[in-house]
Amino acid sequence: MTPSARPLATATASTADGPAVDPTDPVAAPVRINVRALLVEGDRILLANERGQTWFHLLGGRVEAGETVQGALRRLLDEQAGIELDHLTFAGCLEGTAIERGERVRVLDVVFAVDRSWAGEFGTRLDDLDIVSASLVSLPDLDLRPATLRQLIPEWLLHARPAWYGASGR
Repeated sequence: MTPSARPLATATASTADGPAVDPTDPVAAPVRINVRALLVEGDRILLANERGQTWFHLLGGRVEAGETVQGALRRLLDEQAGIELDHLTFAGCLEGTAIERGERVRVLDVVFAVDRSWAGEFGTRLDDLDIVSASLVSLPDLDLRPATLRQLIPEWLLHARPAWYGASGR
């Protein structure tokens, strides 16, 4: 469904502050914006793993209020691995949902391909984050989050065209 074709949130009841919004309506759910770095060199990709978890994600994280996505990515990569960015290229967006503190949240991951050599130049700066390089051929076997990274990464590497991936795929 295109953004313009999405239904507007409907009121389920009214309160003193105005109409209440149905919390199960995905349009009404709060939105969290993340920014992620696609760092590939040769046949290797940099991935992050929250210590103690079995799943992986691209480096990056939450965009704070008042930040641009590019500014947030620069901040996060410096905080996480001491990586300074050279050139960023928009690679796509991944749209999904998550449950945070018992509340359904829409999540939008904005992904940038990073044009920077990183071989031997990084290290984890955070106690709860491991950074690993993985073979690109191993991606189908890894638990990647969001799962639509399995589509975005090979498509980007093959065609270098940005794409939008919704919660149920492209």
